[in-house]
Amino acid sequence: MNLDKYNEAITRWDQQNNQDVKSRAGGYGIAHRQNSPSPRASLNSFKSRLVTQDGAIVKISKVFPRTLIWTHKGAGKGRGGLVGSSWIDKYGSKKSTAAASKGKMGTGGRTAKPFINDSLDAPEGIERLATIAAEELGDALVGFISVK
Repeated sequence: MNLDKYNEAITRWDQQNNQDVKSRAGGYGIAHRQNSPSPRASLNSFKSRLVTQDGAIVKISKVFPRTLIWTHKGAGKGRGGLVGSSWIDKYGSKKSTAAASKGKMGTGGRTAKPFINDSLDAPEGIERLATIAAEELGDALVGFISVK
């Protein structure tokens, strides 16, 4: 079964989707601040990993710095989610969300900017990916069928 056309279409969709995510982030005004502690813009690190199995792409993973999730959800210092989280800081100490900040995500000056979901929920997002998979895999399967 020749899956080259399918893999090419999925790869093209993925590249276009990554550009759409970055474009939508710009529409929300997400930009690298000059006073940011991070040396480079987080959006530049937004990329994908395509996993193949038996010659076909079977998984697409979106990879980006976790700081973009805070922007996406409207979380940040003093603005945690309902449950909170825990982590290990750079000194090896276990930290957790302060009780006073739980449930404040998306409030005040930290509004949610769901640029990733907006891109995936758009007609050219997951819906388009499903159409590509159905058409290309269907063509590959039909081409594989033979009458003996």
